[in-house]
This record gives sequence, C-alpha cells and structure tokens, in this order.
Amino acid sequence: MKTPGKSNVDDHDEMVGTPVIFVSEKSIPSAIYAAMRQVLARGYAIRTQYDRKDPEGNYIDPPSLDVSSAIQIINPYAQPRFPKSSCVEIGKYIAETCWGVKDHLVLDQEELMEKLAKGEFDERTETHWPYTYHQRLFAYPASNGKRINQVQKMLERLAEEPITRRATAITFVPEIDQFIKGDLPCLQRISLRCTEDETGRLHLHMNTHWRSRDLFNAAADNIIAMTFWQREWAAELSQMMGRDVVVGQYKDFADSLHIYGQVLRSMDVEKMVGKWNALPEEEKGYTSEDARDLLVMPDLEKLLAEDPQWHFPQESKDKIVSEMERMRRGEYLP
Repeated sequence: MKTPGKSNVDDHDEMVGTPVIFVSEKSIPSAIYAAMRQVLARGYAIRTQYDRKDPEGNYIDPPSLDVSSAIQIINPYAQPRFPKSSCVEIGKYIAETCWGVKDHLVLDQEELMEKLAKGEFDERTETHWPYTYHQRLFAYPASNGKRINQVQKMLERLAEEPITRRATAITFVPEIDQFIKGDLPCLQRISLRCTEDETGRLHLHMNTHWRSRDLFNAAADNIIAMTFWQREWAAELSQMMGRDVVVGQYKDFADSLHIYGQVLRSMDVEKMVGKWNALPEEEKGYTSEDARDLLVMPDLEKLLAEDPQWHFPQESKDKIVSEMERMRRGEYLP
C-alpha cells in the first residue's frame, strides 16, 4: 500500500496532487471497470474525513486512492447495462433519485436556511433531509422563495433550439450548502445537448459533473440513474418536438473519483477488478431485463413495504405502483 501523499506512478513521474484519468468505453460496465483499474494504478493516496481511527487516534484504514476523471460512455444502453459492482438497492435508488418518491422528507428550504443561520441544523439528529437530487432539479429553491423546475426549462430550450449549449441545471444552493457541515450534493451540474445524424434523428447527450464519487460503492448506481433520466428526457423531448429523439452519449466528470481505504483494507479489490475487466463483454454485468427481474422490481416491492418507515404520501406510492406496472408490461426497461 502506498503512503499518504504519494501517487502510484514511477518516481520520475511522481507528482503532488491527484492525476487525471480518461476512460472511453462502449458500455457502463466496461467504463466502470476500466476506471477502477486506472484508479488502482494511478490513484493518489490521500486521507479522507471518513477514515476510521482507533481509541488512541491512530488510523485504522489506509488512505483512499483518488483521481480527477472524465468518463465517456458511447452507448449507455448497451447490454449488459448494469455492472456487477452495483452495491446499493438500485430499484430504491432509481425511485428516490429519478421519481422523487422521498422528496417529502426534504425540510422546507426557508426553514432550513433559518436553522443553518442559527446553527440549529444537526444532520445527526434531524429527521428531515436538506435535499434530494430530484428536489434540487425539479423544485430548485430560488432566493425569492419560488421553486424552479430546471429539467422542464432544459427541455424547453432544446425543443426551441436543439443546437443550444444552454440546457443546463445545477444542484448547489450557496445559501444552504455553504453552511451544511455534513454531505453536500455530490452531483453538481447536468448539461444536455443534441446532435443530429444523417437521417435527421436527434441524439440527446448528457454530461454530469460531480464534486465527489465513491467509485467502488456508488458511481455505477449513479450512472444508471442518470442515464435512466437521459432516456426519459429523450422520450419527453421527442413528444415536445414531434420528431425522433434517442439516447446519445453519456459523459461523466468528477473532481474526486476515489476508492476508500476501508474498501481496500476489507477486500482484494485488485483481484476483483482484474476479474471483471477480463470478462467477455457479454458477461460484464446484468442485462436490463435481468436487472429488472432480479434487482429493480424486488427493490420496489420492498420499498412499498417500507411505508411505515418513510410515511410515503399517496402520490409517491402511486408513482411506484405505476412504474412497476409499466415494467411488468415491458413498456420500458430500467
């Protein structure tokens, strides 16, 4: 294991600071595994605020390995689509992120600002959340007290002028996020752009920008959810314009893409990543159909059963049920 502050490169190439990696692959699983391989090979060893310590204050975990990254996925719906490294309950994550079924847990933003100003907001004891990605994108809290549906505005710009470079949305709210002591939104910005092929069909491309990404435990699921949005928005834009719009490329930019020291300490990550990278393309993950049946649908059924914990409003429960019905009919796959 490297020592903190050392980049995993030859001595004559040693630098102080995180390197930049570039990954370009056809599918999501191939891109995730290729990024893992580069982080293991080139990652800068650096401490994090999450490293555990023993009672004497000595670090238990080794430092994380960290890079800045640009990841290009040529076809985010190439099969198999779901990496084997997926760690969260992906169906629940899609429901929370893409459908906003837990937005009712977000604290009123004006009340949150007041609590932060008075030093009264403590994430360790607070039962409400400061944000969700869905809330920040579909109901961004403007300083005048209004809520802005940034997604609608992005699509309207594209529908009016498909070549625009102005279809962009942010999650960061300075009046809130500059004063939160815990986790800030990792997703910072989304940018959409269209190109036209020789048949006149539009391709909707998506760029996402992140301040921090846990590559081993979260990045794959983040990308699944983001590209789920990408397809839904392509379909919505197609209806708005009355012309064919399909999913284009997905590009993912991160200030900090890392593998935590706790993960490196608890498992043989290099062996796992080497195994995944060596698999034939068709065996690198789950197809959308398999993931729907094995992962997404069971997760959504569990989520509905957790109503006593989350106290879902009726509209959230109706949304989960309607999307499950769409999946059962084969109307679309995750």
